[in-house]
Amino acid sequence: TWPWFPGGNRSDFITLYIVAGFGRLRHLGVSTDLRLVVAALPRVDAWITEMYKEIVHGGKETECHLTPTVALYLYARSFFLKDVAIAAANRGASDYFLGQAKHYWQKVGRQSQAHLALALQRWGDTDTPAAIIKSVREFATVNEELGMFWRDTEAFWSWGHAPIETQALMIEALLEVAGDSAAAEACKVWLLKQKQTQDWKTTKATADAVYALLLRGEKLLGSDVRVEVALA
Repeated sequence: TWPWFPGGNRSDFITLYIVAGFGRLRHLGVSTDLRLVVAALPRVDAWITEMYKEIVHGGKETECHLTPTVALYLYARSFFLKDVAIAAANRGASDYFLGQAKHYWQKVGRQSQAHLALALQRWGDTDTPAAIIKSVREFATVNEELGMFWRDTEAFWSWGHAPIETQALMIEALLEVAGDSAAAEACKVWLLKQKQTQDWKTTKATADAVYALLLRGEKLLGSDVRVEVALA
């Protein structure tokens, strides 16, 4: 597993983010050595099991325990389901949090909802991801100049609500879950407008934004961002 900084203690969040990053590279068709990531998968599965055991020990299994980090785990792990199966010892935990995702997705933020829609789709659930996408579209703002975006991410207070990263996840979810290239392209317009008029704030936000822009669709990185938005 990986730490925040060289020589530091291991960080489950950083490990999950790196795992997801390698999954994204492969998703884009980039040839890369996945041995380190594959070696980390048993650790992240063990981490989710540790969390599950604490919940069971407290007798609170029926309560909502979804968090942005749990949603990130389900998303990151979903890239590698065919590479390394979840061991029997950890399957109870993954099944539990998949069930939590199906029942409590409305209780987490917009970015986590996109994580869950993508993860559940890859795990074989089609109904819940469709419901998530339907919901997020209902809360979207569509503007001819700015494209499609969500105002409830503007005043964010944690990484799980960061607007650039959230927008990038929305693009991925709209493409993969809904197959809605028109909405995804409208979301890309907003991303590019942020770079054009402000900036993408952090290296993490920049990496997420570039990933989203490289997903299938119009090649907006080389355009002047004069894109008309026409959504039903």
